Amino acid sequence: MGEARRRKLANSTQQTTDLPQASGKWPLSNSAAQQQLEAWFVKRAMEPSKPGVHDTPEFLEAERRDRRALDMVARLVEARSYTAEELSEAERKIDVAAHAIADRVARDGRPGLCVVASGVLSRMLDELGVWNYTAKSNVAIHFPRAVSPEPRYFYSLDHGQFVAPHAIVVAPPFTVVDVTAKHQRYDEEAMARWVPARVMTKDWRPYKVTSNELISPSARMELRAHGVTVDRYLAEEQSHMLEFMKLLPPREVAIDGGRLGYALVGASGYQERLRDLHGSNCSIDGLTPLEIFEKDVLPKL
Repeated sequence: MGEARRRKLANSTQQTTDLPQASGKWPLSNSAAQQQLEAWFVKRAMEPSKPGVHDTPEFLEAERRDRRALDMVARLVEARSYTAEELSEAERKIDVAAHAIADRVARDGRPGLCVVASGVLSRMLDELGVWNYTAKSNVAIHFPRAVSPEPRYFYSLDHGQFVAPHAIVVAPPFTVVDVTAKHQRYDEEAMARWVPARVMTKDWRPYKVTSNELISPSARMELRAHGVTVDRYLAEEQSHMLEFMKLLPPREVAIDGGRLGYALVGASGYQERLRDLHGSNCSIDGLTPLEIFEKDVLPKL
């Protein structure tokens, strides 16, 4: 199923990480990359200086012609430079919206809401004029040994049907905004208790992901049975994913004696705008995204 089609499928106490922050700066800014990316959008008759470029007719046409179009938005979000005032205002809005979605996910109680919740959060931030993108992400959770001596992996390549192993939002000044990690499926209840309701950080910590973290043991076993190495499979069948990981590098969040490693493997999100998201496939805690926005977000801004 193509990414554009996937994007059309629209039918507790809060805690965050507390890490040293780079004051007033976005650590991933790259002026040369920003200029190149902005030129890509301008060449296709788009104005890349304001958030929301992905909601224009010109972008939808570009996406139809080039599957990298949404990736280019993600890259622009990360490469841009932002003023201290922009980051401060964005942080205020992101914090309120992330609290709201995390609260609703906890009340909902269903595991596996990462794609819906992150997609909805991203659309709320779009509505608030905040630069952001939704990322499909491989995740490796390394717990304190007292919680679990073994990590918990959410593999990008595994058996079964799923849109993404996990999903997060990247929204400067936050390099990671994860509002559903706590509510994934875990082998032990202690694992879920350890994970914060919101994993959010402005810190930049590079993370080195291995091929064995991307592909599940059963999938690796199947590849070996067919005489195919993991590296060969990734190079031949998942070259787009590897390129995305190179351009939007993996990142790590340290929490209370453990860490979460995020390897971003693709850009995602709803094609519909917030007001057009209806139905059970995008509702959280029995509410539509717009209802959550109007009840839980706007009154606090």
